[in-house]
Amino acid sequence: MVRVLIVDDHEMVRKGIKSWLDAEPDITVVAEANRGEDVLSSIQSFTPDVLMLDLHLPDKHGLDVIRELRANGDTTPILVMTGYQKQRARAVLEAGANGFLIKEEKRERIIEAVRWAALREAGTWISPSTATELMQTDSAIQKANLTKTELKVLCLIEKSNAEIAEKLFLSEGTVKNHMSTIYSKLGLSSRIAAADWARKQGLLETKS
Repeated sequence: MVRVLIVDDHEMVRKGIKSWLDAEPDITVVAEANRGEDVLSSIQSFTPDVLMLDLHLPDKHGLDVIRELRANGDTTPILVMTGYQKQRARAVLEAGANGFLIKEEKRERIIEAVRWAALREAGTWISPSTATELMQTDSAIQKANLTKTELKVLCLIEKSNAEIAEKLFLSEGTVKNHMSTIYSKLGLSSRIAAADWARKQGLLETKS
């Protein structure tokens, strides 16, 4: 039986997803939450096989929840399911999520994704409509030869160095060094220009 934890601040969304999943003979929703602060304790209490997580939560951003879980060594498969822009998929996957679904997905695709995540298969699960955009972004990133850490820093470039350091568990000095390397690899000379490049590629994480 696949055990699922649903985290979304909209009760109707949670209930709708729950009804879909509970109707399957091999899936059960063991818990629901509407705040990011409740995710870790819910995982510890209910030991879900899959975490379905929205990005927009009242107390913290879903990306921060993902980073905190991974920093704490939690390996629960995470499927982000959101109505948020598809451009956020790259940041979501870089943060450590296993899949990215939009809320307009068909019921069958959502169920399929949950079963896939429970198997802890290698790779990522991405909505077909999002995959094409990510392939285009991947091509640009590959040409720039950015490392995974540099990419994470670039996604957060609109934040201060201190905020980036806190989110990625780095020192401010390390963030500054990564910034310099990013400018060099992109052939740019300023933070504004690098942020504009990231925005065009759909990489830029919002300040929220």
